[in-house]
Amino acid sequence: MKINREEFLNKLTGGLAVTCVACMAAACAKDEPVTPGNNTIPGGNTSGVTVNLATELKNVNDFVAKTGVIVIRTAAGNTANSFLAFSSSCPHAGATVVYNSSTSSFLCASHGSTFSANGSLVNGPADRGLTSLTVVISGSTLTVKS
Repeated sequence: MKINREEFLNKLTGGLAVTCVACMAAACAKDEPVTPGNNTIPGGNTSGVTVNLATELKNVNDFVAKTGVIVIRTAAGNTANSFLAFSSSCPHAGATVVYNSSTSSFLCASHGSTFSANGSLVNGPADRGLTSLTVVISGSTLTVKS
């Protein structure tokens, strides 16, 4: 009996592998490329990441990933408490984590660490949650500070 790859994966994992690949692709849809070496927040108080709220992050659960930072809109209104910002560097080994808006969670594809919507550790090998960053709003500009 011959089965195709999709049938094999579904039988082996109950469809989990196909679902995970689809979730990771969706999570990366809004990401800007992050290359090794620029995955950390530069020294100083400001990360250098700004978001134009007139054109980005308009809806709850929208997110952007820029220069080692992930910013998520968690509520309506352009106030600082309507957003969360985290370093996209996994605390385990520094690999880039991605945000999955459909599950409101973070995944480090390098070693499998997972984090909740508030950045706390769900599953290791990381031993702590994501680094939380401060959001400041001025007019329609959101700035992330370390």
